[in-house]
Amino acid sequence: MDNYGFIITRHVNSELTNKYWNNSVKLLNTFYPLTQIVIIDDNSKPEFIVAEFDHKNITIINSEFKGRGELLPYYYYLKNKFFKNAVILHDSVFFHAKYDFDKLLGIRVLPLWFFYPDKENVNNTLRLVNLLNNNIGIQQKINNNSIITMPNDKWFGCFGVQSYINHEFLVFLNMKYNIVRLVTQVQCRKDRCCLERIFGAIFFTENKKIINRKSLLGNIMEYQKWGYSYKEYMNDIKKGKLPKIVVKVWTGR
Repeated sequence: MDNYGFIITRHVNSELTNKYWNNSVKLLNTFYPLTQIVIIDDNSKPEFIVAEFDHKNITIINSEFKGRGELLPYYYYLKNKFFKNAVILHDSVFFHAKYDFDKLLGIRVLPLWFFYPDKENVNNTLRLVNLLNNNIGIQQKINNNSIITMPNDKWFGCFGVQSYINHEFLVFLNMKYNIVRLVTQVQCRKDRCCLERIFGAIFFTENKKIINRKSLLGNIMEYQKWGYSYKEYMNDIKKGKLPKIVVKVWTGR
């Protein structure tokens, strides 16, 4: 079994957004030619899905749970041990160089990007947390401001719920918290934004070793321009000046 592979959440609703997954997979095929890629399709419009390249090593799963977005890679990874570790990405994330994920072997989980705790939509976040087993510690983390908590109680948001995660560790998280239960409750974009806080709090609770490192790529609020569009990205490619080696573009689907 491979040490790691990629799981991409895909949602295509236009000719523009069809370019996202095509570009993401093309680049992964370039830098990781032998690595498996699993695409979880979340309620795409079939009339817009066109493979623009001869993609390699891909498996496509059409999810029966529509609109669950960022939760779906974890759900299907729990059900299918595709590889020992998963790099979970949005279709709007583009790798322009190879990062050696073998360097992360032994790390149970690491967000790709983090953000500092906030109170955005906290009531809805707590509503979803209450559905989990053993949820009191997570409730307390989300209710508290990290500035006044003890160092070992600190947590950070997991931007887009994108992470590097070990399968055995994910199974442990599900056994403790029953996170798959959320698949029946997460139904809109606001709910999916709450998952960034919930999964972040869980990750930093159960893997305190990453508190100082926080993430692989840094604070998303400082990483690149917020709201950076695909049009801006393509213009920067033409100019030969990408903002980062790993690029995130925004649409708000």
